Amino acid sequence: MRPGAGRGRARRSRRGWLRACVAVSLLACSSVALGAPGDAEGKKGLAAAKRGDCVAAVPLLEDAELARHRPATAVALADCYVSLGDLLRAAELFHAVADEQPLKSWSRADRDAARKAPDKAREVDERIPTLRLRIAEAYPELEVEIDGRPVTDLDTPMQLPPDLSVAVTVRASGRKEHRQKVVLGEGERRVVAVRLEPKGSPVVEGPDTAETPRPARTEKAPKNWIGGRFRGITVPQFVMNFFGDGGTTVFAPGGVFTFTTATSDADVVIGLGYASYRMGATPYKPKGTPPTEWEILESDLMALYATVDLIWSVPLDDAGRWSFRFGGGVGVGWTFAGDLYRTQAYLPDGAPDDPSALVKCEGPNDPSGTYEYCNQLDKDFDHYDGFAEPSWFSGGARPLVFPWLAFPLVGLSYRASRTVVLDLEAGVSLTGILGSAGIRFGL
Repeated sequence: MRPGAGRGRARRSRRGWLRACVAVSLLACSSVALGAPGDAEGKKGLAAAKRGDCVAAVPLLEDAELARHRPATAVALADCYVSLGDLLRAAELFHAVADEQPLKSWSRADRDAARKAPDKAREVDERIPTLRLRIAEAYPELEVEIDGRPVTDLDTPMQLPPDLSVAVTVRASGRKEHRQKVVLGEGERRVVAVRLEPKGSPVVEGPDTAETPRPARTEKAPKNWIGGRFRGITVPQFVMNFFGDGGTTVFAPGGVFTFTTATSDADVVIGLGYASYRMGATPYKPKGTPPTEWEILESDLMALYATVDLIWSVPLDDAGRWSFRFGGGVGVGWTFAGDLYRTQAYLPDGAPDDPSALVKCEGPNDPSGTYEYCNQLDKDFDHYDGFAEPSWFSGGARPLVFPWLAFPLVGLSYRASRTVVLDLEAGVSLTGILGSAGIRFGL
């Protein structure tokens, strides 16, 4: 063997080993740089979701989940489904992540997402409407379908997409088929009672014996309603005492004509109302002023109201006859007639120091000796003989155009028939405590 040949082969062997190590290292580095399947789409999708661009994020996150499931990606995708209104798919993803067992390979973001998933799943479940069918009898060969898909478990409420029409079909041997379209609002819990009528006997034709089939009865409620209600507004004395002393509790009777239209979530109630703010002679003075500032107030104001209420309903029985209603309303009021009258007042000699003993002044120092109360000083120099207060827009205190805000409004409704509903309502408004009773008719 040639001298040094062994050492040459050893050096070549070491160089080959080094080249192999470098190749393996480069391959490992390239794998880290390229990332696992779906990582690139996942990062882009998460960035888009963080910007609030769920339209762009959803396809990227879906591709990432198909390539490799990660809790952080799945929860972000479910959040975007919620933003886009697909609550059913969002709930499915949240529940799937919530049921997973933790893995050592999870990142910190995965662990945070898995920890939040159960609460998110519960929140979405509360928003998803449910339908439960209550079958009146044990029918033979019963079949139930929702949009053509068979339903086998009738004891568990079925989750349905909100604001979309679904077809409910119920059939049984020897019974007429029941078909019904149902639209549920977000968070609605509806129970539908179904009774299948027996199939009629064959029609027998003969002299004057032809049978005319009866039209099928429907229980679908009308969308639009017109009605009227009595409404009274009580202005408690303590409200007047926020600004002054004296005053009284005022009850303003009136009425409202209403037009109600049903949306997927709530009823919109448009009202045109009237109220009479008549008040008898009442002593009053601004808070913090001396007794010489007492006046006698009277009112024959009348107001019109234009209001819009948003009212939600919760059924209280399976038949849907009784409902609890709640919501609020906004609008504007206009005192189109009447005045607010102010007259200076005095305490007669020997009368108790009590506002109820006040007497109207006839004029300046009239009766004689009442100048301290009946005078022509400052802003109330002409408050005699039924002085009518100017409106707000003329520097006075008489309301002319004013806001209407009622919240909360709560009530109870009774559906006497498919097209007749009786309503009771109470609430708090800017002008006082209100209560109403009315009736509306379906169109």
